[in-house]
Amino acid sequence: MVTFHLNGQITEDGEIRIDVPDGVQLPPGEVRVTLEMVTNQTAEAPDEIPWEELPWTDEELAQLLKIEPKTGAEIVAWLKSQPRSGWEDIGMTGAEWVEEQRRKRREQRGW
Repeated sequence: MVTFHLNGQITEDGEIRIDVPDGVQLPPGEVRVTLEMVTNQTAEAPDEIPWEELPWTDEELAQLLKIEPKTGAEIVAWLKSQPRSGWEDIGMTGAEWVEEQRRKRREQRGW
């Protein structure tokens, strides 16, 4: 298989326009087309790539994968600093809610 790397554009009509270099004769026949979008072509910022599409660097990945364990005291302090869990609003603990759900399920199934 012979591979050619050609530049092109997708038009407003959704058609692909390929720029074949001068003097290059391509033989007729089937081809396989692979698209690699070079930039995000938007009307607002044609040369700007959204941060979600930027590749991660090795340093960024290493920082994100770095594990920094917390002590028990740090975990308890964090839990106390969080807003209410919501169980107070329904008048029961999490374990009580689970048992209530199990009881309801048993009744529905006739156990």
